Amino acid sequence: MKSENNRTPKLSVCMISYNHAQYISEAIESILAQNVDFPIELVIGDDCSTDETAAICQGFARRDARVHVLSCERNLGVMPNFVRTLQACRGEYAAVCEGDDYWTDPLKLQKQVQFLDAHLDYAGATHQSVILIGNKAARVFKENVPPTLATLDLIGGRLFHTASVVFRRPVLKLFCNSPQVSSCDRLLNLCISFLGKIHYSEEVMCAYRVHSTGMSSNVTVAQMKLDLNCIPYLKRIRPSFPVYRYMSYVYATIGLCRSARVYQKLYYLSLYFILSFAQFPKNIVFIGSRLFGAHKETSPAVGLDSNK
Repeated sequence: MKSENNRTPKLSVCMISYNHAQYISEAIESILAQNVDFPIELVIGDDCSTDETAAICQGFARRDARVHVLSCERNLGVMPNFVRTLQACRGEYAAVCEGDDYWTDPLKLQKQVQFLDAHLDYAGATHQSVILIGNKAARVFKENVPPTLATLDLIGGRLFHTASVVFRRPVLKLFCNSPQVSSCDRLLNLCISFLGKIHYSEEVMCAYRVHSTGMSSNVTVAQMKLDLNCIPYLKRIRPSFPVYRYMSYVYATIGLCRSARVYQKLYYLSLYFILSFAQFPKNIVFIGSRLFGAHKETSPAVGLDSNK
């Protein structure tokens, strides 16, 4: 396996983790089991886990030269850890799989890279996912997603999970230069869409775990307000970016935050309704679906949930 170290990877898998000892072996094994005709690497950024996560990752790195574990002296937080792990990736393409998710199709990367190699006007490729609750398949992530997605399609609830995404290397610069946010996946998806179309496949090729220790279940209003930081940056990259539409969506996610107090819910949902007035009655439907919809667990306000 040591010869793999001398080959520049065509694709790098970025994995961030925090206290994922219960899950991370399955995640790593699902990546190393990928059946591809090109070299890959797995770059793991463990954010100073307090359980056995780091030791498990180091064990894989000793056995397989494709696995690289980044050192970390202190807890960084989700986005700084995500950025430093992406920056360590060397591939022409990058994929993401957090330490508590895993891939279910050994041909996932082969299929997605073949598509992107053949369609240069696409900046990324993604696919359907299965949601696991208590280690049991509950449902698919999202239904009726169009096969081709653009920026406007991404301003709203998540259409695909982060573990399904493969994207071209130039996306890294756009994402890693952004101000810090809480919803890293939403920002990443927008950066991909700025550089080209995104292909969506109905094939289920990864599993997304919903559990009580993830950030999606514990995020605070203060953390979610960080998502407003990136709006001037996105506008500067793409002058046509619909600032008020995106801002209204961010306000809605803050207002629907589980930890928000009543006055915070009223304040931020009021801002949402004011900014989204032109979208009536869709704005009412959106809030109703989040409050009462049967599938509200599939679209948590924050995606990357690998930290405290």
